[in-house]
Amino acid sequence: MAGFLLGYRKMSLKPYDKPHLSYDDQVQLFVKRGLLVRDLKAAAEFLSRVSYYRLSAYRFPFLQQNDLFLPGTSFEQLTRLYKLDDALRQAFICALSPIEIYLRTRVTYQLTAKYGPFVQYDPSVFRSTFDHAKWVQAVEIEIVRGHETFLDHFKSKYSGFPRLPLWMAVEVMSFGSISKLYGGLLPDPQRSISSIFGIHHSVLHNWMHALTYVRNVCAHHSRLWNRELAIRPEIPRKAAEWQKIHIDNTRIFSIAAVVDWITTKALLPSPAIEKMFSVIDEIQKQGSRFPAFMGIPSDVQLRPLWK
Repeated sequence: MAGFLLGYRKMSLKPYDKPHLSYDDQVQLFVKRGLLVRDLKAAAEFLSRVSYYRLSAYRFPFLQQNDLFLPGTSFEQLTRLYKLDDALRQAFICALSPIEIYLRTRVTYQLTAKYGPFVQYDPSVFRSTFDHAKWVQAVEIEIVRGHETFLDHFKSKYSGFPRLPLWMAVEVMSFGSISKLYGGLLPDPQRSISSIFGIHHSVLHNWMHALTYVRNVCAHHSRLWNRELAIRPEIPRKAAEWQKIHIDNTRIFSIAAVVDWITTKALLPSPAIEKMFSVIDEIQKQGSRFPAFMGIPSDVQLRPLWK
């Protein structure tokens, strides 16, 4: 039966046959669909820098049910949303940077204080379900590929390379590797790390995974606005503040809330947070349909989000 359905799908699909369009023709396609373009030349120049396909992803709040633009929608409105999303991406990168550095520091300090400088090599600190050997192998590949000056210094003075103390190793590890390290730990060392955030230790692992995902989205210059998150942050069930706000964890505002929570609890510098919420506020001011695309609750006060 499954084979028959697969064959049916293949028979019912048609080959992709849309032709290449010049930049001028791409502008005319927008016009044909009801978009108001006041300066055709400027629009074509914009599409020569930002592809039609990339820009068209921002058209959804401006569409009618027939896939035509709402009357009066302009090319400038479309490009403004695109530029605001770019600003949001930059704001997230700036806000995530001190969080990543802080988590590297806290994981290292809490673990080495109790278990010693080479704690990451001790299988007894990790869950039996964690593939510790595979993780160590992946991290040592990262270390060997590193080009930091301190690695050359270590190799010239100490034996055992690429076996490094954790406080050196984390400076070469990807944030994804650190997330896996934390996720593989036994509950007690996890609790020692997560206690400062006022959340269950398993929630922090989920958040680290989600933040890694969003960081990668930003690094690849992909869209944050109207993105359905592939990795969703868990809403803390025991934190009363989170229960008062009905956050949609499928959209980017939930990540903004996580970033703000961690920054607040860890007493990290907040200028990047203010910028992030400033851009979010500017996006939602673009129209009544915009907050839903971000997952912003209708009754939420952006600043301060966490009192």
